[in-house]
Amino acid sequence: MLEHSQVLDACRRLRKLEEWRRYYNEDRPQGAIGNKPPITLMKPGDAPTPSP
Repeated sequence: MLEHSQVLDACRRLRKLEEWRRYYNEDRPQGAIGNKPPITLMKPGDAPTPSP
């Protein structure tokens, strides 16, 4: 069985991964698409990323 600290560490890792994913897809300028964030390529009507 997992220790409490292991569960907390796993939760922290998941939170950090989600923060990185959001930055990578929604904030980070991408030179190949005119220094816009990748989310700008999303089609209107596609589901946005849910808020945490």
